[in-house]
Amino acid sequence: MREVDLNLMKTFVLLYETRSVTRTAEAMFITQPSVSHALRRLRRQFNDELFLRSPDGLTPTETAERMYPRLQQALEVIVETVSDAAAFSPRTSERTFRLCATDLGEISLLPAVLARLEDEAPRCTVEVTPLDFADAAQNLRQGRADAVICTPRIDAPDLQRDGLFTENYVGLCASSHPRIGDHPTLADYLGERHIVVHEAAGHVDTDRELTRLGHRRDVAVRVPHFSVLPELLARTGFLSAVPSRVAGLFTRSSDVRTFALPLALPRVEVSLYTYRRALPAPGIEWLRELISQTLRTE
Repeated sequence: MREVDLNLMKTFVLLYETRSVTRTAEAMFITQPSVSHALRRLRRQFNDELFLRSPDGLTPTETAERMYPRLQQALEVIVETVSDAAAFSPRTSERTFRLCATDLGEISLLPAVLARLEDEAPRCTVEVTPLDFADAAQNLRQGRADAVICTPRIDAPDLQRDGLFTENYVGLCASSHPRIGDHPTLADYLGERHIVVHEAAGHVDTDRELTRLGHRRDVAVRVPHFSVLPELLARTGFLSAVPSRVAGLFTRSSDVRTFALPLALPRVEVSLYTYRRALPAPGIEWLRELISQTLRTE
């Protein structure tokens, strides 16, 4: 234990997360030479390069990849213990919760969650960041997100998954679409052009099933968010596919209607993900319970 320098461990964790000596120095309020000196000490202590320089910044070695989750969690345990994390009180806390969700989540789920937060934790702040499914698990591990709400399943033993509700996909088109009825055939569906939301949102079931059947949609437009779909569809003859929960919001706000997709798509489960900590974090556990209770009853 005499050889363990907690500042060195903190330096390692920040180097891993920022992939930059400069940003690590800024985060620790020290000079870049001090960080470089700390990295040399870390390399000697662990007998490994730990980080290699690359065009994209510092790239961790296999040893660093194995070390990071344990050291990051160990430091978190120390911080939580020293700061008396068990004293979390939603009524008086001024902490910032970081929630990651798609724009669909922002539209259909966030209002109910914020209403509960405003009532039960009036001094807390919420930062909502767009979901990129590829980065979701790592954002939770590195503390860039406290909770993630998404449809695709994240299978990781260090993440806590709470199922919220299930829903199905429906088609969406202009209310006056001249060719698409309530139950179009697959030929009717494939004969039209489509608007597709970027796969980073995780909603890829429609195209996955079409690929399995040997078909593909004729894509006219690719957009980053679902929220732009209603007005785009209302003014064009294009089609799209959206989760059923948000479809009701879209049909009430814009001149669009739903139709049954001519595909046998499985129902999807929307889930809440949080990071499993060695030492329970009362604030995150409170947020997890609040979101689960709110959206399971919505």
